[in-house]
Amino acid sequence: MLHLGAHRCASTTFQKFLWNNRVSLANQGLTTWTPKRTRDGLMLGLMRHPALISVQDERNAMRSIGRIRIEVERLSRNRQRGLLISEENMIGSMRNNVLDTRLYPLLGERLMRFIPAFEGRRLRIALCIRAYEDLWTSSLSYLLSRGGTVPNVDLLDFLTTQPRRWRHVIRDIAQVFPDAEVLVWPFERMAGTPAAQLSALWGKPHGLTEDETLWRNRSLDLIDLNKVLALRGQSVIKDGPIGTGTRWMPFDEDQRALLRAEYRADLDWLERGADGLARFVSGRPAPMHYEQQQTNAPDGRTTPAIRAHSSPDRGEIIRTATQDAVHFGGRQDGTKDSRIERGVGRTGAS
Repeated sequence: MLHLGAHRCASTTFQKFLWNNRVSLANQGLTTWTPKRTRDGLMLGLMRHPALISVQDERNAMRSIGRIRIEVERLSRNRQRGLLISEENMIGSMRNNVLDTRLYPLLGERLMRFIPAFEGRRLRIALCIRAYEDLWTSSLSYLLSRGGTVPNVDLLDFLTTQPRRWRHVIRDIAQVFPDAEVLVWPFERMAGTPAAQLSALWGKPHGLTEDETLWRNRSLDLIDLNKVLALRGQSVIKDGPIGTGTRWMPFDEDQRALLRAEYRADLDWLERGADGLARFVSGRPAPMHYEQQQTNAPDGRTTPAIRAHSSPDRGEIIRTATQDAVHFGGRQDGTKDSRIERGVGRTGAS
């Protein structure tokens, strides 16, 4: 099983959940590899930008493929019934997405390097998708906190009109691995339930320490982003009082409307069967749980009273936060600071 992310789609939350439960899962026949394993030399030379591959990268990649095949065979002999690999960098990086203003433009070329590693094995592939306005905002916020600059207006327009959508990503995955079963679920429903993601991939294990409040590697709120900019000597995004937890929203209303329409088209395509390429796990909540209580009627008889219980999902939390988001504007409008014209930082691209 390959969990391919995507970036800023709760992949770190899922990986932390797998790591915390790795012993219990191994005892039930499932071995899990998270970045703690995949980025410790196991996939050396494989996760590289296709345009930057050197002869040494190719040699390293061949050795890595051999190591993976040996490890998979060893697990099979040790009676492990499944291997789950969660590594979002197999399909690219968020920095390249922003620099190229495309959603995983070289995904097919990147995944093709892994074909020999899983030759002869039955594959199930999982992908988490997210609304574009939140996906790009989260990516820009992450890069901004790590040395990038505030995006200019042109970059935001390019990200809004870039031609690749989730349906193109899914088609690319299915083309590289035509015999694999592809599962897709939405961030807005499934991000906060790593156990449900695992259940969709492998079945429902038992004895796990699920934490429904688990939420790792969250985007910085506006207060923390302004602190980062101030420490670098740059203009803050918004002056004056800012509420705790206020999000930054760089896209204007017209751009957000277009991005929402494209995401709805993706979801509609998935719910209609995705042309037979993928199975959509909607993550819709179970029917409302009702609790029966006893109350005393005026005539002295005891009658049952029904009280409903529900809890908000991740999508509701995000929608509420978006309503209070601080939108792009003011001094950071793409014209007042020459540093903004560079879009985002270009260090460390791979």
